[in-house]
Order: sequence, then structure tokens, then C-alpha cells
Amino acid sequence: MGQYRRYFADATLGLDVLKKSLSTEDAMFKIDGGEVSRGGQLLAEVEINKPGSDMFSDDINGMLQKLQYAGASQVMQRIQGTQAVLAVQILDDTPNAMELLGPFWTVLQRMSTGLWHVEGQGFYDRGQLIVQV
Repeated sequence: MGQYRRYFADATLGLDVLKKSLSTEDAMFKIDGGEVSRGGQLLAEVEINKPGSDMFSDDINGMLQKLQYAGASQVMQRIQGTQAVLAVQILDDTPNAMELLGPFWTVLQRMSTGLWHVEGQGFYDRGQLIVQV
């Protein structure tokens, strides 16, 4: 159900800071226990994993293996510098869900530069596909 994305951030991210920044950007957004909704419509679930946690290590190591196989050494270097992994499961499969989440993506990228991994597609940097994995 839904699409999975991971944001490999080069700065430490916290759910509370993300929540505050998002509500400043668009008051219709709410993050409650990792559930992201806008105007009462549940759109996604979000989890932030940081260095020292097993999930963080699993995410980093799993992506590095995929990137090594793809021969993407420049992307591997950026992933190795990751300070937080934001895992997002988009729950709403309607065509406008990505549009509704627009302010979420904007706020996140303002808080930290990083790379997006979209399951089944690859890594994106500022909206541009840079490696397929």
C-alpha cells in the first residue's frame, strides 16, 4: 500500500522541528505520532532514524550495497555523510496526494540538503534522477 521514499539528509532532523516548520508553512498540516495529514486527510507516515539506531544502520548499509552494485561512487559518498534518514510511506494513493504533500517536501528540503530515494526508481537530487537503483 502506498509508495515508499527515504530522504538521506546531511543534517540532523527532528520530528518536532519538522512539525513546527510545516505548520508555519501551511497551517492545514498536522504531524501526530508520525502520521502526516492535511486538512484532516491522512496522507503519509513519517519516521526519522538517526545514527546509533539499528534502522539507521540498516538503511545506510542497504543503500550503499545497492549503490556499489550500480557503480555510483559519488552518490555513495553522499550517503555515507547522512545525519538522518527520513522514511516516508505515502498512504493516500490518489493522484493529488503528491501535490497535497508539496509543502512537506519544500519544508524538508529547506531544513537539510539531501538525496531522495524513491522505491523502484532511484536517487534524486533536487528533483533530478541521478542514479537508478
